[in-house]
Amino acid sequence: KIGRESEDMCLLARFFNGFANSTRLSILLLLAQRGDTKVGELVSALGAPQPRVSDHLRCLAWCGYVKVRREGRNAYYSIADDRVLEMLHLGEAMLRDNLEHVEACEVIDNKEGC
Repeated sequence: KIGRESEDMCLLARFFNGFANSTRLSILLLLAQRGDTKVGELVSALGAPQPRVSDHLRCLAWCGYVKVRREGRNAYYSIADDRVLEMLHLGEAMLRDNLEHVEACEVIDNKEGC
């Protein structure tokens, strides 16, 4: 159970930041759809530079969102925990229910200009 200590809240906020970046979120959604996916396929699908995608994948793997499986020179990534999929589904459902409010919100920070 998460307490109300500021340290706990900071860690929980940091956890949710894994979902708060559009590149990381796009990676998670692609992996949720495709399952095991090579880095190069993610780079092509995202149209993002390979170093940026790899940096985000390392972050996601380190924090437990995704796992990597190596096969020869290829690295295949997939969702590491079904709870990540649950979070994505819950987020999509909540967005559908609150779309107008989210679109109009000027308080929640949007640094990436999505």
